[in-house]
Amino acid sequence: MVILHAGNEQVNTHILDYFDKNNIPHEKRALKTGDYSFKIKECPELGFNKDTYFTDELCIERKNSVDEIAGNMVEKDDRFLKELNRMINIKDCYIIIEDSKLDDIITSNYKTKYNSLSFFRTLLTLEKRCNFYLKFVSKANMGFVIYEICKNNLDSKILKYIK
Repeated sequence: MVILHAGNEQVNTHILDYFDKNNIPHEKRALKTGDYSFKIKECPELGFNKDTYFTDELCIERKNSVDEIAGNMVEKDDRFLKELNRMINIKDCYIIIEDSKLDDIITSNYKTKYNSLSFFRTLLTLEKRCNFYLKFVSKANMGFVIYEICKNNLDSKILKYIK
């Protein structure tokens, strides 16, 4: 498995350093949507006769903080809504918010004046409508979480069919 990361991802050195430190192969690649996904390198003994990409099966979108996602919503950022629309056709989607907690939304611990109840309800609605998982992860554990989401997707949905 090779973790794919979008070339436009900003400030992700801590994640790539985690991959390097743990000998996790990764590759910079343009992704249709999201910041991370994975591929399986050619491995005929497992039935992969060529490099096989799983970007239609898994999409991980990373947000730097609750501030970023609140800003997207206050500004009615079309890019964010378009990103969510592209995710609708992907089987498993995750939005992981770095160095924030759900409590930051509930207690209005973010920079915009977006009403916390509206923010929370909008996220719940989008999560259901666009079918994604919302996770809050510390910066220190971001690389680990991205790897484990990819590995779990591979193990539970792809390799379970290979004996």
